[in-house]
Amino acid sequence: MMKGKKKYLLNIAVILLIGGTVIYLSIGNQWKQVVDAFAHAKISWIIAMAIVMFLYYIFDAFSLLYFGRFYKKDYTYKQSFINAISGTFFNGITPFASGGQFAQVYIFNKQGIAPTYSASILLMCFICYQSVLVIYTGIVLIFKYQYFIERPAIFSLVVLGFLINFVVIAALFGGAKSKTLQNFLTHTILKFLTKIRIIKDYESTCFKVKTYLSDFRNQLGLLQRNKPVLIRSCICNVIKLTIIYSMPFFSAKALNLDVSFYDFFDFIGLCSCIYLINAFLPIPGSSGGSEGVYLLLFSFLGPVGVSSSMFLWRFMSYYMGLIIGALVFSLDKEINRTRLE
Repeated sequence: MMKGKKKYLLNIAVILLIGGTVIYLSIGNQWKQVVDAFAHAKISWIIAMAIVMFLYYIFDAFSLLYFGRFYKKDYTYKQSFINAISGTFFNGITPFASGGQFAQVYIFNKQGIAPTYSASILLMCFICYQSVLVIYTGIVLIFKYQYFIERPAIFSLVVLGFLINFVVIAALFGGAKSKTLQNFLTHTILKFLTKIRIIKDYESTCFKVKTYLSDFRNQLGLLQRNKPVLIRSCICNVIKLTIIYSMPFFSAKALNLDVSFYDFFDFIGLCSCIYLINAFLPIPGSSGGSEGVYLLLFSFLGPVGVSSSMFLWRFMSYYMGLIIGALVFSLDKEINRTRLE
């Protein structure tokens, strides 16, 4: 237990160190101007930004609620919110956001939903989120194609991020529906990865992949039989993505930068690319990478504008969730109570 806590504390230290270093380097000799920008910031916009970001966590919890009630009819919104925001915290402090699901399975168990069922809930949430993400960002790339094609370095990273997300969901859908594709994945692809020593144990990995595809197929069938829930979850994810992608726009408005409401969808398009590129960054919270890509994409805001807005954007879209999630997870009585055997 202590070893796990030390690992999380180390990850948090890495996040703060890398994020702080990038922010320091990006500001450079402009500390006075950045401080002045915050001194004259519009408090009303900052409050609006915090409220809108909190709505993100509210809609995130609704997805868990819809699927949680498949297995526990009296599962409450309070429980789903606690689970969702705690997952945000653990995703944020682990590489590739890998710790959130383990934490959520643990929390579901404390809330009366067995690990077998909680794994199904999280898989259904993943199916809906990943499907919406691919469609949403695909539309963004189509409409912003001209902008990115003029910036080859950015465009290649954005396309790579999109392809990673697309291949993941396409392989899962294809492998679940097609026996031929499943055999191709488990025999041809996995054997190739074993030969080049990316995979160490072929038999064990093959079994895990087949099991996961089988689970995916079962949950896909459950979603298809419950279309109202599927639609509500997808709507929640569209709202979530729109909120998280709009945070740079709110940052710019809060800091009195020269942007208008006509720029709103441009900001959404650019910010979506940050998250696409971050898909293959192994650092917890994509620290360093997120800030660096932001500086690159939003450089048109000017040296002071891009540095100050990045700081506000990163705090609201990332650190605020970590703080709330850590507090909720550590203070919730249901999670932290010790059951008598």
